[in-house]
Amino acid sequence: MLQRTASTFRTQSRISRIIGVRFNSSLKDDAQKAVNGIKEQYDKAKDAANEKAEELKKSAQESAKSLAKQFSQEKTINAQVLNKYKKQLEQKAKDLGVSDLNELKEKFKDKIEKTKIELGAEDPLKQVLEWEKQQKEKSTDGSVINVRKIDEKKEKLPFKVLNDFIDVDKAKGLPVDDIKMIWKHRFLNKERALHATLDNRQFANIYANAYRYPNFVLPLPKPHNDGYELEFVQWAFVGPNTIHCMFTTLAEYKLNKEFSRPHTTLIFHQEFSQDKDLVLMNGVSEKEGGLSMDEAQLLAVNLQRFYSGKFPQMTKLLKEFNEGSPEFNVEELIKEATSV
Repeated sequence: MLQRTASTFRTQSRISRIIGVRFNSSLKDDAQKAVNGIKEQYDKAKDAANEKAEELKKSAQESAKSLAKQFSQEKTINAQVLNKYKKQLEQKAKDLGVSDLNELKEKFKDKIEKTKIELGAEDPLKQVLEWEKQQKEKSTDGSVINVRKIDEKKEKLPFKVLNDFIDVDKAKGLPVDDIKMIWKHRFLNKERALHATLDNRQFANIYANAYRYPNFVLPLPKPHNDGYELEFVQWAFVGPNTIHCMFTTLAEYKLNKEFSRPHTTLIFHQEFSQDKDLVLMNGVSEKEGGLSMDEAQLLAVNLQRFYSGKFPQMTKLLKEFNEGSPEFNVEELIKEATSV
């Protein structure tokens, strides 16, 4: 009996050892599988990281090339602008009491940086162009805007001053009412001519807003299109006493940019502003531009309203457009332009 018990014990011990060996082997296999799985995941992560690093490297190289190209272009443009306006800048430096252009740049350093930031804002024409695209899609009569091709090589005519229209020296000795009468009769029978007179207070508000907001768009009702045509406004301070305001269809401005030929031009003359409290305005609307004189006069009236500073909502639209604000809304523009 004792021998049988010992034999049974030995058998059970062998079975336990076999089970233990099998169990340990199973654990070893599971552990190896786990290690292999971790290693596989690590290899995949490593490959993905290397691939991402290579992409970032290429992207950084492309960005560096792009920045270098942009910097080179900006240097070229800056040099061209500096050469073109060197005399004017030197005179400006002299007027401001600085010795040279470098000192002038330093003086206006903060303003230059601010302007660079502002120029990086949203394109002020973006929403306008989108609105115009939507209007074009709605159009059903197939009408198109007459856009004229411009010869970029054509020499630009010099601008006219007040003395080209009346004898300034003789007019200086006349009362204001007489000058106004002469100005009126000067354009009375001129085909497609516009004219007006303003006092200093009226013109000062227009001047200040034109300086702050040199570009804008004004809507013109077009009954045959059952909608509106947008006219691009550009102010130009061409001389010490002469300011131009030019109107171009937005379609033509998109095509020709700075070479666009305005269909309507207004000229403001300030020769009598100090002595007579009088600013004279005259203009012309070209027949080829396709506007009626009523439409040209409506543009002139709305220009004065928007730039007068009397209407906060209109001034707000000027500001939003020139700053490229996403808040600028064409429907709101039309509402204000057609309000009484």
